[in-house]
Amino acid sequence: MSNFQRILSLGFVPIVALFALQYFSPETFGSFQDAIHPYISNTPLSHFFPDLLPPRQEIPIIISSTTHWSHVEKVAKIALVVAELGYPVTFITGKAHEDHVKNLHPNITFSPMVGHDDKMSEEDIKTWLSLRGLEQELFAMKKVLVDGMPDQQESVQIQFQEFRKKYGNDKPLISMFDQTLSGNLPVILGGLGIIPDANIGISLAPLALQSNDTYPFRWGKTPETGPDARELHFKAWQDYLNEPHTKELNGAWWKKLKEMGAVQENYPDIFHAMNVLPQHLLQFGIPQFEFERSDIRNDIRYFGGFKNVRGQEKVPKLPAWWDDIAQAKKDGKKIVAVSQGTIETDPKMLILPTLEALKDRDDMLVIASFVISEPEDVPNLVVPKNARVAKFVPYNLLLPLTDVLISNGGYGAVQHCMRVGTPMVVSGEGQDKANTNAIVQWSGVGLNLGGRKPGVNKLREGIKAVLETDKYKKKAMAMSREYNKYDISRVVDGKF
Repeated sequence: MSNFQRILSLGFVPIVALFALQYFSPETFGSFQDAIHPYISNTPLSHFFPDLLPPRQEIPIIISSTTHWSHVEKVAKIALVVAELGYPVTFITGKAHEDHVKNLHPNITFSPMVGHDDKMSEEDIKTWLSLRGLEQELFAMKKVLVDGMPDQQESVQIQFQEFRKKYGNDKPLISMFDQTLSGNLPVILGGLGIIPDANIGISLAPLALQSNDTYPFRWGKTPETGPDARELHFKAWQDYLNEPHTKELNGAWWKKLKEMGAVQENYPDIFHAMNVLPQHLLQFGIPQFEFERSDIRNDIRYFGGFKNVRGQEKVPKLPAWWDDIAQAKKDGKKIVAVSQGTIETDPKMLILPTLEALKDRDDMLVIASFVISEPEDVPNLVVPKNARVAKFVPYNLLLPLTDVLISNGGYGAVQHCMRVGTPMVVSGEGQDKANTNAIVQWSGVGLNLGGRKPGVNKLREGIKAVLETDKYKKKAMAMSREYNKYDISRVVDGKF
């Protein structure tokens, strides 16, 4: 029996089912299309199917990331997924990461940022270090999110122009961009330049959407649930928008937008804009690790956490003491990991007080990673006998062995913990950390101590509570099971 006869022998009902499948579930229909097309391409049955999409290798994708490593690292993983699927990728970021990008995959071509390669000059960094608290953070955000916009826009527009010159309008211009690379936003708001056929924002932080169901982004407060909750949230948002630091940042952003030709009668808050201006939003994480919102945009595509992708991970060099972890677990000890992160790197905030808090606990092995400093370069470092220290320890190997992570709430670290089911003790405020840490507490996967410097006693009690109360581990494992339902390859490919 021929392939055509086999298909016809299925009868009338499957043909109706095919139409229903096409109408109600186009993504599933597309997968079926791919599978069945070789058997029907030269038969009368082929008229039931629309033209197939071009092969992936004929759909170029332009991906751009801010230069900071914590963003480049994650956007590069998405770029690698896209390249592994067969799409040709042009990856735009700072020249500092050229070697990393070029070694990702043969389908990925590096394109450097024009102008200043990093977020801040040496002079800017000196100024930043002289400031404290909100003033320091405001200075950095204006430099990263506002002042760099013209160079960022020129960098992406060069590639958009090259694309149009090469393909005209014969192929769709698809741009995937790290939402903090705000140079992608002016053309969406009416500025001069080529607007891609598809703008796909990549959110690597908790949602910053303005909503009457939540407190403002960066306030770090769990939403109200009572009858006056929406009224309280609305008032909080008005207060937030009128805060001096918010007004200064938004004012600088709006002024820069006007300078770049993006003239609007009203402009949104910069963080809200990052989530709402892209046509589509790829969101790091899962819905269960987000505050609930009734007024959320309906096309957010959560992609879970990052899993190992073929060719992605090189075998890391492990510390000489690495086997001590396995021995400690064999001896029934708890593994406690602590790291300070890539932005707020002062070890006096978390690492040193954690070592002090647990120094007498013979039933624990404490693993401390300093990220940007070698241990021997850390002033006043005293390593207790139950601790092991290193500049860097790979999370993908460490966290599955860890009973609790102490972190300032960097979103990548928190998401990694959720993916493998490791509970946390968090304490941090900068960037998106206050919001992230509030979600940690709200979701039950960890304990939020609040502030940047919780101190020895709060850390000791917090770690004890998480390790001795199984509810945190149970919640973390339940969250991990939800993460395992997501496949970034399918989410990304479905978007196109």
